[in-house]
This record gives sequence, C-alpha cells and structure tokens, in this order.
Amino acid sequence: MKKLLYIASLVATAFFSACSPSIEVRDLGTELPKMDITIDDADPNQPILTVSDPSVFNATWDFGGGVLLQGKTVKGFFPLEGYYKYTLTAMNGLGASEGIDSVYVSKSNPDMVYDIEEYSWLVGEKGEGGKVWIWDQEEVGGNVSYMTAGYDWDEFWWNPYAGDDGASLADLTNEIKFDLEGAFNFTRYSSKDVEAEKGNFVLNINEMSLSISGAHIPNWNEPNLDDAIKSTGQYTIQVINKYELLLWQNDEVNGYGWAWKFKARDLDKYSDPIYKLAGKDTESGKTWIFNQDAPGENVCYMTANYDWEEFWWNPYDGDAGTDLPDYNNDIKFELDYTYTRMDVDGNEIEKGKYTFDSEAMVITLMDAHLPNYNDSNLDPDVIATNTYQVKILDNDNLLMWQDQSTINPDDFDYAWAWSFKVKN
Repeated sequence: MKKLLYIASLVATAFFSACSPSIEVRDLGTELPKMDITIDDADPNQPILTVSDPSVFNATWDFGGGVLLQGKTVKGFFPLEGYYKYTLTAMNGLGASEGIDSVYVSKSNPDMVYDIEEYSWLVGEKGEGGKVWIWDQEEVGGNVSYMTAGYDWDEFWWNPYAGDDGASLADLTNEIKFDLEGAFNFTRYSSKDVEAEKGNFVLNINEMSLSISGAHIPNWNEPNLDDAIKSTGQYTIQVINKYELLLWQNDEVNGYGWAWKFKARDLDKYSDPIYKLAGKDTESGKTWIFNQDAPGENVCYMTANYDWEEFWWNPYDGDAGTDLPDYNNDIKFELDYTYTRMDVDGNEIEKGKYTFDSEAMVITLMDAHLPNYNDSNLDPDVIATNTYQVKILDNDNLLMWQDQSTINPDDFDYAWAWSFKVKN
C-alpha cells in the first residue's frame, strides 16, 4: 500500500480512463480521508489506482494536461517507461484531503499507441517500420526553416537562407524518421539512408508538443535562436497530419518564433481528398457547378438506396435539368472549411462552414446548403442533417449522395444524388 506524502502542483503526460464507480451506503467516517492507495500493476503500462479508505465516496484525479477524472478507481495508460505524478483529492462525509505521489511504469510499450491518430500520422502504420519526413520545399517561397511572429506561428517574418528554395541551408538534404520499433525512436539522416544520429522522442498529445533527446532535428541550432531555447529539444506541433509536420519554438528572449516545415517523403500531400474538393493551398478554393453533361442521370436525381449507381428517376424536364430551381447555382469549398453557394452571376446566396471526413468520405454543411437540397421528394429529417456521402471525387467530378431511407424507411425507400463538375 502506498501513502501520499505531501501536497504540490504537477504536470503529467499520460492518458487515463476512469472506472465506473459503484454506489454503496457507508458510514460518514470519523476523520478526513486517509490518502492511502493501492496499485494493481499486473499490466505495467495500464496500472489500476484505487483509494483504499472505505469512507471515501468520490475522488478527483489530476493527471495534468487538463485531464481530470473522478472515481475511487482509475486506470492509467502509460506507453513510456518512467515515473508519472498525479494529484488526488478524496472526499468523504467530513470533507476532502489532497495529496500527490507518482506511479512507476517499468517498461515502454510502443505498440499501445498505433491506434492513436496523432501517433499514426507521425510514425506511420504498424508494420511499416516508421515514417520518413523531409523538408517541405514545395511551399510558396520555398521557406523550410524561417522566422515567424512570436505571437502567431502562422505569420511569416523572414527566411534567412538565400534562394527561393533555401539552397544555402546546411541541412537541406537531411531527412528524419520516427518509428516505434521497440522504443520511441528518432533518427536524423544527413542524406537518404545515411544515418547521422539516433535518439528518442516523446509526443505529448494533450499539449501538442514534441521532445527530442539524444539527437536533433535539421537546423536545430539556428544561429538566430536563443541558445537556452534551441538546446531544449522541445517543439510545439503547429501542423500535423498524414502529409505535413510543422514544428515551432517561441523565442521569447528575442521576440519572435522559428518554424521548421516538413512533409512525408513517401506521400504526396495533394493526394489528400481535401485538395480535390477545395483546391490546392496556392488557390483560393474550388468552385463546382451542376454537371449538366452527365448522360441519363443529369444533375439531381433519385437512386436506389442500396446502390448509389442504380439510377431510378430524374424529376426534372430536359437533359440539362433546366426545370431544377437551383440548376445554375455555383458552390465553392475552401481549405479553411468555408462553404459558399452563389447564383449564376457569382453573388453570394449563403455562406457557412463544412466538415470533411476524408476517411469515411462524408461532408457535413453548416449554415448553408447544396443547391436543391430541399427537393420535395426528400425526407425532411434527412435533409436536416445536412450530411452527404461523397461517392465520386476527383479533380473534375464530385457526386454527393443522401440515403433517404435511414430515418423513416417506411416512407422513403430510395436515395438522392447531386452531380457536379469543376467550373472552368
């Protein structure tokens, strides 16, 4: 049994889940809660911590990073070996006691984190042996290591390296790799497959920070940065996805920040479906119009609910669907997740936001609508979701689809399609 010894403040870098407490009748107790806990570490990376005092009816555990859980028992999630501090506040009928201690995790288990999205972005999928990142020299201006405002990482200030592609940067040919092959490994290569140094990394998802030890990122010792800051090996992650990684340090001593911009070596950023929908980041969005060239189905039509490709009925006269009220509307998606519907002259009809799940290929519109979204043949309950499945999306064609049978199948046993093409 462990006893909490003192009161303090702390920060912990771990993930937790609370076990559901059972409700029971107990005495109020004759004194404030005893700060004794038991630890079940049969699984060393997921220890179970329990307040032992039977008079305790509730407990709040502070694991740092804004993670607060309640219950006499909590279960930890610690992929990394080490000591993890926690603060416990336990309550009984007389009041509350507070204390602090730590739990020791005896080994690392990298396999635990493959299912966490941010880890899979950084290190790749299990079985791939890690993920290699290189400088992102395709960005406008070619800035790969550059000064920003200290108050806003996205406000570019200065690229000190000559040439549009930063050609004078000493580490321009460097590559870096993150992997989970037995440990949380970080490797820097002076050039492809030529190892320069190897160390470890810690990814803190709660704070979106990255710590590198035993090795360095390319151009880590930028001469314009304060020595005390650059030597920490600690970076804020400002951008991370399957394709992009942007690390940043805030040099408060000098009043500016510094950014390092990478891209996945073996993945094309523009293969992400979002760029097919909303255009490249060098463009101001992407505009779509009804595809009046589509044979048979035309622009807005009924399909089978079990097969989006099985055309059933076009309720609009003419091959171009010109009886469709909104047939000449334009719609525009932008990379900042802004959505706009316009009339034929480009005047705004309505503007809102959208979400796009590129894995499930699902779009949800907010505060704006598709042209002819409220066709009289559609289920109002489905219409209200403003959610559509994307069945076709390439550089030139977009087909969005709603299954009208999902909410009221007795009244609606079909689906509806909206077919668009890029406006040239």
